[in-house]
Amino acid sequence: MLIKRGSNREIALPLSRVLKSNRGSSLVLISALTVVIIALTVSLRIAAGMIMSSANKQLNQDQAYELAVSLGNSLESRIINPDTNTGAETGLELTDGATLVDMSGFDGMPDAKVKAVVSADGADKYILTVTSNVGKAKYIWTGIYKGSAAKGYKKCLE
Repeated sequence: MLIKRGSNREIALPLSRVLKSNRGSSLVLISALTVVIIALTVSLRIAAGMIMSSANKQLNQDQAYELAVSLGNSLESRIINPDTNTGAETGLELTDGATLVDMSGFDGMPDAKVKAVVSADGADKYILTVTSNVGKAKYIWTGIYKGSAAKGYKKCLE
């Protein structure tokens, strides 16, 4: 069947009028842009939340480390060296099972806990364990000492 030239024209004119009028295309374009903007906003919010969560976890780990190390070093200096403030001739006395410090809640760290416990390892060897918890982060500091309260304590490197 042959199509007359005039019939092509009759079909093409109404189609070209619809395409040229852009009826509904602006609504589709605005909807697509809105979906893209919302998707970008949600993805940025999720990324920012993950970064903040990671930073908070690292802060808790750093605070737990600082708390345990500073208390451990302070106790170590009092164990090895005489207490010059009170005039005592010997430092802290180490006994098996003794809890030297058990504290919780500090300024700026309400969920922080620190505990220092002594355990015996042989006749004259003691292990000082300082455990600090800040949030879900935990750090354990240990020091090993040999000696007695009468003779004084020396730090062991084993």
